[in-house]
Amino acid sequence: MHNTPEEKGAPVVGSGASSGPPNNLAGYIKSMGPGIVVVMSWLGTGDFISASVSGSTFGYALLWTLLIAVFSRYFIVSAMSKYQLCNAVGDETILDGYGRVWKGFPMYLGITTCVLGFVYVSFLLLAAGTALDQLFRNVISLGGWGIPFWAVVTIVAAFWLASRRRGHFRGLEIVAQITMAVLVLCFLTALIGTGLDFSKLLGGLAFDLPPGEAGYITAISTAVGLIGAVGGSAANLLYPYLMHEKGWRGKEYRKLQRADLQFGTLVMFGLVLAVWVVAAETLHGSGQGVDSEAGLARMMEEAIGPAGPPIMWCAIFFTVFNNIVTQPRVFVRMFVESIYKSRPERAERIRARRGVSGLSEKETFSYDPIFWTILTVIMTVPIIFSMPGMPGIVVVTLLGNSFNVLTVPAIIVGLIVMTSRKDLMSTGYVNKWWETAILGLIGAVGLWATYELVGSIFTALF
Repeated sequence: MHNTPEEKGAPVVGSGASSGPPNNLAGYIKSMGPGIVVVMSWLGTGDFISASVSGSTFGYALLWTLLIAVFSRYFIVSAMSKYQLCNAVGDETILDGYGRVWKGFPMYLGITTCVLGFVYVSFLLLAAGTALDQLFRNVISLGGWGIPFWAVVTIVAAFWLASRRRGHFRGLEIVAQITMAVLVLCFLTALIGTGLDFSKLLGGLAFDLPPGEAGYITAISTAVGLIGAVGGSAANLLYPYLMHEKGWRGKEYRKLQRADLQFGTLVMFGLVLAVWVVAAETLHGSGQGVDSEAGLARMMEEAIGPAGPPIMWCAIFFTVFNNIVTQPRVFVRMFVESIYKSRPERAERIRARRGVSGLSEKETFSYDPIFWTILTVIMTVPIIFSMPGMPGIVVVTLLGNSFNVLTVPAIIVGLIVMTSRKDLMSTGYVNKWWETAILGLIGAVGLWATYELVGSIFTALF
């Protein structure tokens, strides 16, 4: 049925097990990988759009939300990674830990992440189609059907890479490295063109929420969208699974993991800040905003010149392509893994049927028809959002990002319990009181964002 080109044999998922953590700087640099891959996954158009909207509409005023979002993401993902590497009960993935908090947690997370995966792909695919249409419209002019055509091209390429067992993670690393290079070229060049107002930047760190505008783009929806897009929720679960595919097992990898995540987080912060500053310096106060793809192109043209829009569309395409390959695969894997926890006999039956009895439970998912069915749906059905007459890229992205915050409280509560229990964590790795307090504070911010989201939607509807 949903067989992949590499169905025969018993290949290992990901890049294979690591031979052990490095013991020198060169080894650390060579071993890094999950941080860059996941950061390029986090840096979807959600970050581009939210930062561009914030900068063009409010200038530097909402920069404090970026600090909260980036710090929250780092701390949450670091705690997840600590549990996966340093638990005392032999759990291989973070989902195992959530299952120890509550038996229904894995299924809850599996279902919600698949739903969010569909939401993510909806605006990521629209962004990819828009980017390629803008890049090639002078070569291939398809009118209103240009975006759906290029969206289909993107899906074919992304599904081919996502369906591979051998070399999958290495392919992601290559795409992520190309993406990072293009992004750095794009926005550092733009920053040189626009400059930076340090006094306004510092003023933007004040916890101020300026009055918003009517419609989709308000101060509240923008702040919530940014916290959802950068601070993340279900997307934070990507990193532990990418660590697993990289082959990092055990607490001896904790030091390498922290360095990898710190580097990736700094890259993410710098790039999102650059987008924000470019939008603030070029569009804020000019009466022009980022309310469509034309606004993004105008922003980069004013910053760089005629070369600005093509460079930006190239950067957006590589970024969202990395997302489309990474996110659905991990989210559907989590759902299938949650099924195996409630019905372990299914995993045994799949291995026996496919002749891979020696395969671990964590790698069985890629032989399960459920995995391929759901992955196909999540990666193809969202093509409808690229059709003519559907909402534009900015509207779909902002609304999609706002749904991210709905899973934050549940994920935080489970994480606090897991990392605070002495019977689950290895000696020396149980949360200190201040670590638990910070996680609780982040959870409170997530609840606030959820409250604001529900309130703004209710107000808009009634």
